[in-house]
Amino acid sequence: MRPPSQSNSAASQPQTVASAEFHDTDREVIETKIREALETLSQIRVTVMNHESADEQVLQQRVDRLVKGYAEMHTIKDRLNVSVPEEVLAYIRDGRNPDEFTSQFMERVASENQFTNGKIAALTNFKHEFEEKLREFFPEESSARLDRQKPPKVDS
Repeated sequence: MRPPSQSNSAASQPQTVASAEFHDTDREVIETKIREALETLSQIRVTVMNHESADEQVLQQRVDRLVKGYAEMHTIKDRLNVSVPEEVLAYIRDGRNPDEFTSQFMERVASENQFTNGKIAALTNFKHEFEEKLREFFPEESSARLDRQKPPKVDS
């Protein structure tokens, strides 16, 4: 990840950069801006919790920095092409960690993959047994037909 000073200069790059690279740069900039906004919010919280009259100027500077960061994110948002699954947004709305969704999704995919692999293995075994029985009970008819259906072997 680039330091914030480099990311800011990346946002001002000319638009002659290839489209994919430009969007990657925008994404990196927006990610940096989000991190900076989170850090600023944390600093604002600390300032408010320890509020003294001398801290008002510091608080104002931090709020101004936060607003400026939001404005910069707003200008970049239309150039980004990011889709977030509705389920992830629901997790966030419910106050849950989106990483939970990812973990559960990966477990579900792995389970479905094992189930599908089991079906493939079962069908492959059935096919071999079926061909064996066809050759056993109908040797002439099945031999010619089954040999024609086999895909040709490709030499590597």
